[in-house]
Amino acid sequence: MSNPLVSVVIPTYNRAAYITRAVRSVQNQTFRDLEIIVVDDGSIDNTAEIVAKMASADPRVRYIIHSINKGAQAARNTGARAAQGKWIAYQDSDDEWLSNSLELRLTESERRNVKVVHSECYIVYENYDMRTLFGIRPLSGNIYRDVLFAPGPVFPSLLVQLSALKHIEYLDEEILSYQEWDTCIRFAKEFEFGFVDMPTFVYFRRTVETISSSAVRAARGYEQIISKHKNEIRSLVGHKSLAHHYAIIATLYGKDTKGMHAESIRKYLALAMMNYPSPRHTYHYVKNLLTAN
Repeated sequence: MSNPLVSVVIPTYNRAAYITRAVRSVQNQTFRDLEIIVVDDGSIDNTAEIVAKMASADPRVRYIIHSINKGAQAARNTGARAAQGKWIAYQDSDDEWLSNSLELRLTESERRNVKVVHSECYIVYENYDMRTLFGIRPLSGNIYRDVLFAPGPVFPSLLVQLSALKHIEYLDEEILSYQEWDTCIRFAKEFEFGFVDMPTFVYFRRTVETISSSAVRAARGYEQIISKHKNEIRSLVGHKSLAHHYAIIATLYGKDTKGMHAESIRKYLALAMMNYPSPRHTYHYVKNLLTAN
């Protein structure tokens, strides 16, 4: 398909059980002027066979394969660099868009004249059918200070102009976790955001290990982001906020059941207390760390 308005990028890795649902939810959008770029990050299951069958039935579906596993950020970048659309939308290979997902977000982009839009979503926990609102922070306008303070938008809700993605020089492939947080910090530094308060997708929270449920990987990703943006955090949202981030890193390392990160825990608790030496907050840091165990 030549020159679609929206290119939907779906990174996948060994998601044969879920990829059909993800792709079908994009195919069934009320907004039709799109292409679907599935980037297989070195799967060893039958993902290729499943996507090839969908691509043969729908010329909007394109399939790109990494010969080795490079990570979700690299897969997203591969998809974006191959995109032909003006807009890039991200979908996760185990989630599901609602049928008006793109329509709602494109309408918001036009209403506010912005290059980045995100939205609310539903969350469904494994073994439960009930959908509940996730509670994504309703951030719009200049949200730079907000996302330095705490994580905000998530990838399946993001709709961004390709020109904006090129402006920030694509996604940082070195970030291990909280990847959308780093991405949104970088977008928010340059562009205003729009927000759709209606859910536009369903996030399926599975209990098997994912990036977000691996404590050490989460700690290292959070550590990378704070190290990368600490000067801006300190100057724009303050020492107390930086201390809070350091305490979270300590707490994440403390969730490691193998107990192999005592040095990192001490390091980040010390940094927290150095940046905000309050006895009351010190008590809460330690309490949270003990609770994590």
